[in-house]
Amino acid sequence: MCHSGVGLTPTVEGRVHHFSAGGLYDGLVLLIDDETRTYWDHITGRARYGPSRGATLETWPLAYTTVAAQRETGRPLRVAVPPRRGVSAWMFGRLGRKNVGTRGRLPPGFRATMGPPDPRRPGMDQGLGVVHGDAARFYPTSEVAGAEGQAVEDDWQGATLRVALGAVDRVPAATWRDGSRPMQMFTRWYGFSASFPGCGVFRRSSAPGIARAASGPDAP
Repeated sequence: MCHSGVGLTPTVEGRVHHFSAGGLYDGLVLLIDDETRTYWDHITGRARYGPSRGATLETWPLAYTTVAAQRETGRPLRVAVPPRRGVSAWMFGRLGRKNVGTRGRLPPGFRATMGPPDPRRPGMDQGLGVVHGDAARFYPTSEVAGAEGQAVEDDWQGATLRVALGAVDRVPAATWRDGSRPMQMFTRWYGFSASFPGCGVFRRSSAPGIARAASGPDAP
């Protein structure tokens, strides 16, 4: 329901593993691998419980967009469609698509898996979570949208990060000044703050053109 996702390379100690949904923790899906029955965090790639605990899968960012926005690029889009979908996949797929761009609603049972919420933002707030090195920071969509169509700029220890909403899909995305992309995910606050406790939260200053990160040490 946090609609976040990252790319994961399913290799552990040089061996390909096979993953599926194994349960919920902090309102987020835990993956489980067939080979060792270890439970893995689907956002950080870390092994939480089981024989492989302490290992970490390679992660990489995914672009979250819409069909309309992709068509605007003029580039072809390849779509992978599973041959069969169960009732639960169909139901949660519909719920997820319906809740993107809205305040959203947690399904029954999710809250029972969650610890105390981080009170700095409403749990279902949407935004862009950025992870770079030992720092993690959340950019609420409302703060980025308040820049009146212009990208907000944020300082990361001397490096400038630009965050802007897509012109068509209205999804926030981040790039460094040289055009490269950091690790990032479009997500809800409850999911990002649970995955990266103590993360920073971005907010714009009242002065035009000034932006800063606040409310946290940026710890992943």
